[in-house]
Amino acid sequence: MRPSNPPPRPTSRALLPAHIGRVAALLIASQGYASVTMEQVASQARVSKRTLYKYFPAKEALLEHLLEAALAADLSRRNLHAHERSGFRAGITALLHDSARWCEQHADVLLPYIRYKFATFDPSASTEQDRGLLPVWTGLIGSAQRQGELASTRRPGQLAIYFHYLYLGALMRWLSEPNIELRAEFDTVVELFIDGTAPRGGFSGSRAGSGRRRRPPAAPS
Repeated sequence: MRPSNPPPRPTSRALLPAHIGRVAALLIASQGYASVTMEQVASQARVSKRTLYKYFPAKEALLEHLLEAALAADLSRRNLHAHERSGFRAGITALLHDSARWCEQHADVLLPYIRYKFATFDPSASTEQDRGLLPVWTGLIGSAQRQGELASTRRPGQLAIYFHYLYLGALMRWLSEPNIELRAEFDTVVELFIDGTAPRGGFSGSRAGSGRRRRPPAAPS
């Protein structure tokens, strides 16, 4: 099945990636991601396969482009400062619960997307060019450090990468194991992260006071 009205090819090369993305989105909507081939995308977008692979070296790269464009559009409509003002635990949990609802509606494309993200991770890439969640985590973590909720012994960007891979790991577990609730998985991610980055000698929200007591010193013999 072909999209009824594929958009016309633009004359400017700078507009080709967005054009290819729109065509791919129409094909995926009509056929499903698994059934769409790169040859179909090239044909419908009226570009050569060489041009297509120049911009998107794999089908998963095209999926990455589509998902992260949708995510960027969603994030642009959000008031992220409100999440910062509500505190790190509350703000990050609200975002993760919203993410869980979206993921549950797009579970069919998440596994190839996450596998591709793991396989192509570039630690030298700038987070400023990232259209996904990594800059969001960085901003929330930096705000929490300034407010004393999280320790400042590590850079926000470094902690954001750790948090992002906890997030992706929770998604992988949810996708691969039945009967797991994604929101509960994300809540565990928040607990693990906050417990590991709380200021030394401080408390981490509702888990304060849950640590072990030290043994009293042995009586002299």
